[in-house]
Amino acid sequence: MIQQRITQYIEKNHLFSSDSKILVALSGGADSVALLRILHTAGYHCEAAHCNFHLRGEESNRDESFVRQLCLKYNIRLHTADFNTTQYAAEKHISIEMAARELRYNWFEEIKNKYRADVIAVAHHQDDSIETMLLKRSYCTSTPLCQPQRDHSIFTKH
Repeated sequence: MIQQRITQYIEKNHLFSSDSKILVALSGGADSVALLRILHTAGYHCEAAHCNFHLRGEESNRDESFVRQLCLKYNIRLHTADFNTTQYAAEKHISIEMAARELRYNWFEEIKNKYRADVIAVAHHQDDSIETMLLKRSYCTSTPLCQPQRDHSIFTKH
């Protein structure tokens, strides 16, 4: 049911076509996994991008391992990056959260361009309050999927 609703919304709003290459930001959390599975099962050409920020010790490595296994299972190309987020934050004099956000979105854009993806899909929920506020201000309307005005990226929100 949700897959059908999302597919209809994508088609109705011309977010991307059935032959578009979609780079899905895949953290390993339930939202990003659901997004990847819905788009993949709906027949969209998906590749995944996973960032390991090494902020949660072994748990960060378990997330990466899970993501690798998931992509292997569904035969989805996976791009990974390791970041020294703490060092980057210190060098830039910014918070860890802001550092991770900058590293993540800059890298997503690099991968999108390098591998000629048409859009970046990011699962996003209201618990991500700072990003939710920024994304709503910058990009989003009140729709379940929204298309920002720049960079041919889409964001989902719940």
